Amino acid sequence: MNKLTPAEEQVMLRLWKLEKAAVKDILELYDDPKPAYNTVSTLVRILERRKFIKHKAVGRGFVYLPKISILDYREYLANHLLISYFNNNRKEITSFFNLSGNINEILKA
Repeated sequence: MNKLTPAEEQVMLRLWKLEKAAVKDILELYDDPKPAYNTVSTLVRILERRKFIKHKAVGRGFVYLPKISILDYREYLANHLLISYFNNNRKEITSFFNLSGNINEILKA
């Protein structure tokens, strides 16, 4: 698995929330000013090519579904952070979040 770009991540977060959606449904979850329909459509096609999502034909359009769960992506990101920034040392990453106070905010969420 590869890391999502920030724009791809925004699409995936909305699709994970909806579970299945057309491009217009994803677009509705953006705050104003919303990105252009074509921008979201392009990102969806990129995500499908990268194997993060799949589609089903519905009438004359498509409905998109995640192929990768948010839990799997969270695990990937956590491992990436642990390996890349903390030398795969769980004690070091735990200490970092405890000292920064951010771990308490994370656990509340």
